[in-house]
Amino acid sequence: MIDRIDIQKKIDEITLAQRVPCIALGFLTSKSNETWISGNRSLVPQIEKLTVDTIFDMASLTKVIVTTTLILKLIEDGHLSLETKINSILSDFKHPEITVLHLLTHTSGLAADHKGYKDHCGKEALRAFIMDLPLIEVPNTKVIYTDFGFILLGFIVEAFMGPLDECAKICIFEPLGMKDSGYRPLDRNRCAPTENSAHRGLIRGIVHDGKAFCLGEVSGNAGVFSTLKDTLKFAKMILSEDERVLKNSTKALLHTTYTSSLDHQRTLGWYRHDESCSFGTMASQDVLYHTGFSGTSIYIDFERELAIVLLTNRVHPHRDNDQIQTIRSLIHDLLIMTQ
Repeated sequence: MIDRIDIQKKIDEITLAQRVPCIALGFLTSKSNETWISGNRSLVPQIEKLTVDTIFDMASLTKVIVTTTLILKLIEDGHLSLETKINSILSDFKHPEITVLHLLTHTSGLAADHKGYKDHCGKEALRAFIMDLPLIEVPNTKVIYTDFGFILLGFIVEAFMGPLDECAKICIFEPLGMKDSGYRPLDRNRCAPTENSAHRGLIRGIVHDGKAFCLGEVSGNAGVFSTLKDTLKFAKMILSEDERVLKNSTKALLHTTYTSSLDHQRTLGWYRHDESCSFGTMASQDVLYHTGFSGTSIYIDFERELAIVLLTNRVHPHRDNDQIQTIRSLIHDLLIMTQ
């Protein structure tokens, strides 16, 4: 059984040492749903204690919570397949060989980043910039984690379903009762601030990610805000046989590694069991994992029937905190050892 006191002591130790400002931790199993919180959600301009209903910038968890889920929904409904060519839907995309599968597994050959996007703010300008990006690798020869591919997937969702934020609300957040989740949070005072930026000041309740910010705060790569309890609801949907969002036959696609011959092991949107991941030393072979730059992560272990949600704002007040990977591994191992 979980020793709640030991877990609380460990996360208190981490936040008191200021390794991250705060930790909101959730542990879901077939028998229990446990949560812990520790630390201060805000350090500047004033100290604010973390509360269980604090809203976090989920950063790249947007890729799996929203974009991957909605693309799977489109596949489930027969609008797409993994082999659908991107430019058959987005005719201004100049690479005819790139498929939905390439984008979902980060094997398109698009660059990891290109700072030139900063000169193309606004949805139409940034879209034109992305559509014209060159490939830096031959498709399906290397895993290159890239925001650009998931921005394109967000455009695909919009082509079929309408505005991405509305689709996420109707198809994911409302069915699962994720009442505090969405793009552009209304109650910014409940949000954990992120970076105190020289260009944008203290960022709070506005997406931290630069590309999503340029797209008007709604994007396939980032922009979603959520709470610990809401994120646990999403993880439970993926882990269990809950079919309110996706059929079990669709979720079964996530048990396949689509890049087994390449340098990283990925399924659709998510990492699988990959040694480069910061999910600890005790992960099973049948796992899903994803992180967000702001300090968020979701770990789902099908073999052990458990999920771990770890939310922090490790980029507050500055982004030079690089201890999050060690913290994730330590906490995951500690929780799994309690089983």
